[in-house]
Amino acid sequence: MEVHHHPKVEKKSFKEYFLEFLMIFLAVTLGFIAENIREYISDRGKEHVYMNSILGNVHTDSAMITESIEGLQFNKKAIDTLMQLIRSGGYKEKPQILYRLAYQTRGPQLFKYSNVTFEEMKSSGDFKLIRNKAVSNNIVQYDDFINTTIKELESRMLQTEKNQADQQTDILDDTVYPSVDSIIYHHALRSDFYKSGNSASLIRQDQQAQFLKLYNLLFERRVILDYYELQLGKLKELNKQLHASLKNGYNLSEE
Repeated sequence: MEVHHHPKVEKKSFKEYFLEFLMIFLAVTLGFIAENIREYISDRGKEHVYMNSILGNVHTDSAMITESIEGLQFNKKAIDTLMQLIRSGGYKEKPQILYRLAYQTRGPQLFKYSNVTFEEMKSSGDFKLIRNKAVSNNIVQYDDFINTTIKELESRMLQTEKNQADQQTDILDDTVYPSVDSIIYHHALRSDFYKSGNSASLIRQDQQAQFLKLYNLLFERRVILDYYELQLGKLKELNKQLHASLKNGYNLSEE
């Protein structure tokens, strides 16, 4: 009878098992470390791109703040002149000036917030990539000031402008104005925009109470514009603060 012998299985020593475990552990650990390094480098690259983009947004905001303040100052001067014209009763003898100022005092230059990058970071969850806490705090403070104080004032400004426009519609005859194209492209308001001899029909003698109400609405609007300009001045300082924080915190240079 043939006897079958089982092959002898060589047993590994503890040292060999330990070496295999160590090699697997090192491979996994090194892979994990390499992935973390890759992710860290990627995050730092994205962070730098984001900060550079926000710096560009802040620069755009700075120009818009200056433009808005200049527009407000022009608008306030026109309102002051219109209020004086009503207070003195001069609108009766100078209806064309009245009509011109009634048009020019509307539509102030509101601040337009350049926040595309910040909104993208919030929606994607990448705002957490900002390691510099001073920078992230400045960004949040800047954004909050615009979305609360500035936007609230703009809403009130638009309402006072609407009140003025509604009252002027009750008093003035909008059909005497030239076309919008003529006003924009041909500066029609700088010259007589209605035929001579028609001025007497533009202002009625029984409108004194209506003009007094318009004066009060203009006064209310003037106060809001003053406060809006004051807050834009504060925004300008926050803009400078954020600008300096970005440049110093990330060693950025403007192209």
